Amino acid sequence: MTESKPKPEVVAIYCPLWHGYDHMSAWRSEGWCEWELLKAAKPRFPGHYQPLQPTWGCFDESDPSWSEREIDLAADNGIDVFLVDWYWYSGVKIMEEALERGLLQARNRERIRFALMWANHNWEDYFPPPFGQKWNSWLPSRHTFNDWNRVIDACIEQYFRLSNYWQFEEGLFFSMFQPEHLVRDLGGAKAFKSILEKTNQRLEQAGLPPLHLNAMLNSHQNVDELREAGYASTTTYNIITTGKVSPNLTERYDDLMDTHRAFWDRMAGTSLPYQPIVTMGWDVTPRCEYTVPWPFPPSPLTGRHDYPYMSLTEGNTPERFHELCANSLRYCQQAAHQPKAVFINAWNEWTEGSYLLPEQRFGTAYLEAIRDAFKD
Repeated sequence: MTESKPKPEVVAIYCPLWHGYDHMSAWRSEGWCEWELLKAAKPRFPGHYQPLQPTWGCFDESDPSWSEREIDLAADNGIDVFLVDWYWYSGVKIMEEALERGLLQARNRERIRFALMWANHNWEDYFPPPFGQKWNSWLPSRHTFNDWNRVIDACIEQYFRLSNYWQFEEGLFFSMFQPEHLVRDLGGAKAFKSILEKTNQRLEQAGLPPLHLNAMLNSHQNVDELREAGYASTTTYNIITTGKVSPNLTERYDDLMDTHRAFWDRMAGTSLPYQPIVTMGWDVTPRCEYTVPWPFPPSPLTGRHDYPYMSLTEGNTPERFHELCANSLRYCQQAAHQPKAVFINAWNEWTEGSYLLPEQRFGTAYLEAIRDAFKD
């Protein structure tokens, strides 16, 4: 009899953009958040499905009563973990209300675990950014030894001790959006490995497991350096392009599925275990200026189609998404390093066209696809 292999944990990326917070109120206007971009979205060409119509409307995700609905919906459809985008800029946190006031105050919070992905990129004005011009950088991302220790202190105090913080392979799962940025700012792989060892000693003294440090990667090129630095695994935040772009600046989801499978295979041969990503879709036009004609021209600054003035994906359906989820399960069962998690982009990246929350066109069908693909 063939031994059955355990089901990987299903992790949905949670982007906390959907509530008012003080910094955005200062930058934009009181209470402004990205729901405004979604509501203002328009179709760019005949047949373009915009604006999206969230079934639940434009709700306040920092309200725990709404978080309770999110948690139940996710848990009922096979999602085990929310990987929450977390923003820290030398002690300045932004958008933490969705986690700290919403998800962590929900009465049913034990139904789902959570972990942090430190989104350690510059926080810039892409709401929308001016086409072909330099962006306004509001909060630059810098790393120092002292600030790393402050991050760990904050996480010990506020998150790591919680019973529903996700422990992965006997470690506290903690992901970095720009892992090389952290390592190089702190002196390179060997220096960071020493820092990480001291961090794990501090965690042990606090009665906690060590970090399972995860790297978000779009390429296999720097895996060896990150392994030397002490990273334990890799995944990818999103896979958004195939290279097969039509003259109308669109790409086919079928081709994006092929790109996923090829990327998983490429990462399987690297020196760190890779946990596959599955992308629901991609359409970032709500973050673009409406005066820029479609199809967007290349940027006059770079000659490329830079974010967010870039291609979008068409043809994604719950059925095709289910197939890609099933492919990721098969990859986990067959890969030599036995991946133990599948990441889904995303729970609520509405303005990037990647969402699992119910929407008018397909309702909860994308969630049902996850439930059915990963059922025991």
